[in-house]
Amino acid sequence: MLRRKPRRHAAGIALVSGVGSVLLVLHVLHFLEPHENLRTVLYGILVPMGLAGAVIVGAWWLWQSDFDGSHVSRIALWCLFGAVVFALGNVLMIRYQAAEDVVMSDQMYVLANAASFGGVVGLVTGVYNARQRRTRAHVERLNKQLTVLNRVLRHDIRNHSNVIRGRAELLADRLEDSHHVSVIERQASDLVELGDHAREIEQLLTEDDDHHRTAVDLTSLLADVIERVGQEHPDAHIDVSLPDSAQVSAHPLVESAVDNLLVNAVEHNDSPQPHVWIECARDESGDEETVSVRIVDDGPGIPAADLAVLERGYETPLEHTRGLGLWLSNWIVSKSGGRLDFGERDDGGTVVELQLPAATSQ
Repeated sequence: MLRRKPRRHAAGIALVSGVGSVLLVLHVLHFLEPHENLRTVLYGILVPMGLAGAVIVGAWWLWQSDFDGSHVSRIALWCLFGAVVFALGNVLMIRYQAAEDVVMSDQMYVLANAASFGGVVGLVTGVYNARQRRTRAHVERLNKQLTVLNRVLRHDIRNHSNVIRGRAELLADRLEDSHHVSVIERQASDLVELGDHAREIEQLLTEDDDHHRTAVDLTSLLADVIERVGQEHPDAHIDVSLPDSAQVSAHPLVESAVDNLLVNAVEHNDSPQPHVWIECARDESGDEETVSVRIVDDGPGIPAADLAVLERGYETPLEHTRGLGLWLSNWIVSKSGGRLDFGERDDGGTVVELQLPAATSQ
């Protein structure tokens, strides 16, 4: 049973089938005429006839496809355009030969042969173009939906977290043992941080790679991050070795990447006094000058499963990382044209090496 199609959809399919049918009729008429040899029949009639048949089959395929009316109309116009352009190209060739006193026989059929080839080329080009447009429209629609979802979730996460922390403070004043209250407050803070990471990831994924890099003094940036993390975690001991200046070309969110890596080294350390070593230095050994940052801790190390997920580039229901921090850092460094590598210390702990391209001097 044939499906009922919208008028625009049916008109496009009728145009494609019409082009193929007219060309097929011309090839059949040519076939009925006497010919000199088999080669003429094969290459001058049967092959073009097959191309015209392919256009008709393409019309049937479009009828069965899930392209909407606008896409089918565009494909039909591409098919017609290809047939006309190829035929006109042969008209010019025929006129040129006539100017040279060379008369081509069976001119109408020569034009039909060219039009058949052009119709197939136009049909294929139209299908490719329609698929590209449909994919682009789907991506744009998905981006808009994800943006709405992201903003609503961030808003609700922050509001609910504020309520949780407010109630936790009230409980802390009434309870002698505030351990559970501290857990509630920490989890609420983690939810707020998760919302902030989601906002930064949205910004990161909706920007162009090459037009959002800027010169950043990595030394100054590291000093600010280290000071902030040190104030938030007074028990942590952070040893620092920084140059006077280290200009890099990086995404504006590179500070968030460094902050996530340093916070991860401190917060996931089960020692009562976490120890972290940070070193920044220029590397001129390769073809391109880079600046590397090494963050070493004495904690339990990042689980191998987490590292495998990061290296693979996606998560599964059974394999996933803790939060969005490492994903965000990895994507920011990638957008900056750099590298992020993870390793292990011989005596326990994690070694994170971040490499960024040095900023070119003006």
